[in-house]
This record gives sequence, C-alpha cells and structure tokens, in this order.
Amino acid sequence: MTGSPRAIGLFGLIGVVLNIVAVGALQPFTSPYSPADIPGWLASCVQYPVRTAVSSFAFTFGLVALAAFGLGFALLRRTGPAVIAGAFIAFGALLDAAGTPAPLVALNTEPALGQAFLRFTLLLDATFNGCLGVGLIAAFVATPDTRWRWLALASGLVSLPVAFQWASADAARLLALAGPAWLVWMAATSIQLLRPAEP
Repeated sequence: MTGSPRAIGLFGLIGVVLNIVAVGALQPFTSPYSPADIPGWLASCVQYPVRTAVSSFAFTFGLVALAAFGLGFALLRRTGPAVIAGAFIAFGALLDAAGTPAPLVALNTEPALGQAFLRFTLLLDATFNGCLGVGLIAAFVATPDTRWRWLALASGLVSLPVAFQWASADAARLLALAGPAWLVWMAATSIQLLRPAEP
C-alpha cells in the first residue's frame, strides 16, 4: 500500500463536514438541487445571499476534498476495484465542484440566465451522484475486510438513480436517503484511516 492513510482520512472527514455545512445552509431554500421549482430556487438564492455563498464555497472545497479522498483510496489499496472506485469518486467530485459556484453567479444575472446557471450546477451534481454510485459499488468490492462495506453497496445503489435529478424531482428526492448514507460511509471509512496502525 502507498499513500498516507491519515491524510486520506483527513480529506474524507473535511469533505463530509463541508458537505454537511453546505446542506445545512440550504435548509430554508425552495427546491435546491432539484428541477421541481428552479425559479423558486433562484428566488431563495436572492433572498439568502449569505447562505448561498456559504453553501457554494462549502460544496466546492468539500468536493475537492472528496476528490483527494477518492484518489487516495485508489492509491492506498491499488486494486482494480479500488482504482475504479477512486477514479469515479474523484472525477465526479471535481466535475461537481466546477459547478457549485454557479448559484453565486446566478445572483448577479438576469432571471433567465440565473435559472440556466442553476440548471447547469444541477446537471453537474446529478453527474456526481451517478459517478459516486458507481464508485461506492466498486468500493464495496474493494473493501471486503471492513464492517462498513455493505453501507457502501447500499448507498451506491441508492445514489445511482439520483443521476437523473437534473430531469426528475423524484430522483432528486432520493438525495434525502442517499446523502446521509454515503456521508456515514465516508465518515466511518475516514475515521478508520485516521486510527494509528496496530503494531
């Protein structure tokens, strides 16, 4: 194995915490990251500019941390399934991070353009969830020796349909189940990596 388990675990926990902060900032918003009511989502961004900024920055840096975790996971185990898991998690996270500042940009544009920016970030977030689903299923295969592997499989399977959240409000609603599931797996895996190795 190569790479620093503690550094990988730290990146994972940073990603988890920042994603929780970002989701918390969105609590009073109308239909965030869902196609159900894009005009309402934009109106919420305008109504809560500070929350919009907090969420955008927390998502962006949190996703970059998740990408580092994914790459580290691949380097740590260096098996085919681990490389697939790490590559999909990292690629999806970086792609999503490219779109998470879009709600901030939408604040300073015409409503029609602002809605287009929100649809753009929604599409990238959907792609992230699809990639994450594949990555988590591969992580299940790659980690037969951990107690949390079945949560990786469950959260991966429920994340896959969220890839359609760009077009389906029902798919977007699955985030309420998929998000906590993969965050728990990520946190548990990261904590294990942070623990000192037994002599």
